[in-house]
Amino acid sequence: MGAPMVMSQWSAFAGRKKDSKRQSPSRLNSSSNMFHMLSQNPELAPETSIKSICPSDWKPRVDNLGHVSVPKPAVPHSKPQILPRSALAGNPSEGESRVIPTAMSEEDVKKKIDEDVKEFFAVRSLREADDYFPNLPDEHRFRLVDKLVASALKSKVTDARLVGDFFAQATNNGQCPLEVFEKGFMPMAEFLNDVVIDAPRAFVYMAIMLRGAGFQNEPERLHRIASKLEDSDKLVSLVA
Repeated sequence: MGAPMVMSQWSAFAGRKKDSKRQSPSRLNSSSNMFHMLSQNPELAPETSIKSICPSDWKPRVDNLGHVSVPKPAVPHSKPQILPRSALAGNPSEGESRVIPTAMSEEDVKKKIDEDVKEFFAVRSLREADDYFPNLPDEHRFRLVDKLVASALKSKVTDARLVGDFFAQATNNGQCPLEVFEKGFMPMAEFLNDVVIDAPRAFVYMAIMLRGAGFQNEPERLHRIASKLEDSDKLVSLVA
């Protein structure tokens, strides 16, 4: 009795398996027919058509469950823009003139001039000092003249000659016009009579620096500076 029951159960299972295999083609055909219907009737398809996201040579793939696989649209990759090193670093290109500062605070101007004057008498190099005037705004350049003159008057003749040579270099390079020099010499000219008390050769040092700036060729400007002294003729005679 046990054997026939097993056989009958096996036969029933085998029959169901065959029925399942027979139904698979029909399910596939149903899915294929649905895809065909959508292709023939675009109005039944979603807003984004398959053709708009697939390459021209792409063919739809249908798996065993009837799902249609659609590739993801390719996203274009833009090449990164590489800037030149000069643009990244902010360095001026060749042939571009150096930017001259147009505005500085009084504190910054004083600090820079003090540093330049200290370096000037320590290094004693006209070449190193060539950028002192250009690195100052025009309206503050007379302050550098005043500071150098005041320092040299209370020093020694070699310092006065060094300052005179520097003034001559700035004049030849067009870095400081005579009207700026005149404004820079005026403050110390007003106190020269007092400076002579502690520095007897101050008149000589003043004359050396005035000649370096070129005042021997500008008698009118020279007389305006000398007019600040009690003995103006003495200074004029030393410069002329």
